[in-house]
Amino acid sequence: MEKNRMEEFIKANREEFDFRTPSPEVWDKIDAATKKTKVVSMRHYFIRAAAVAVILIATGIVLWQTNLNSPARLAENADPELKELIEAEAFYSHQVNKKMKEIQKCYYTIPELKDEIETDLNELEGMYQRLKNDLEENISNKSVIEAMIENNRYRLQLCDDVLNQINC
Repeated sequence: MEKNRMEEFIKANREEFDFRTPSPEVWDKIDAATKKTKVVSMRHYFIRAAAVAVILIATGIVLWQTNLNSPARLAENADPELKELIEAEAFYSHQVNKKMKEIQKCYYTIPELKDEIETDLNELEGMYQRLKNDLEENISNKSVIEAMIENNRYRLQLCDDVLNQINC
């Protein structure tokens, strides 16, 4: 009963209670004192999860496609002539580099050797690049592939001949 009497008293004397309003500072203190809880809707959570899933799937597809189109994979599926060219290119490149290191040791004793051999090798490299361009235009052209392999043989032969002549 006491509660009802209090309610009736407040309702009857409402204007007398409303004559004072708290200052903005009081409301700021009350606002700061109350902890605000951040409401995250489930919809935003699912949108974020979907975005992460799309990014992961796209990354997986890109990596998978990159692996499918890697030079090693393309070489496996290539024509036998192209496969032979790739293997020959790797072999001759390694051999020429190895022999060039031996030749470079003699540059100090025979300075003109550097210009001569590099000029010849650059000329062969230029021919090789032209052959490579021809091969791109007409892939699997057997005569171009054979010419490229022959060019690599000339480079190796040039290095062998120089090493035999200089005896450093």
